[in-house]
Amino acid sequence: MADRPVGAVIEIVERRAVPSNPDHSYADIIVPNEIRINGQRLLMPADAPVRVHEVEFRERDAVLVTLTVFAKRVVFAAEEPEAEVNGRG
Repeated sequence: MADRPVGAVIEIVERRAVPSNPDHSYADIIVPNEIRINGQRLLMPADAPVRVHEVEFRERDAVLVTLTVFAKRVVFAAEEPEAEVNGRG
């Protein structure tokens, strides 16, 4: 059976050099400086914003995210179905 497609885990985080001071008002503010998809850190242009689309909390809603990233390689290809184990396709 083929793998079923799944949603990506998108992490928009601020990696801090030192722990924030909880006594300061800015401690709760996040200034993202790292983006990860399924745990993989991505190279992104500094001038390309991350866009998180409107989120409505209803059952089974998905969150849409738009990212601009640097790609190491882009592949456009057709994939043929694999023949079944017993040789019938």
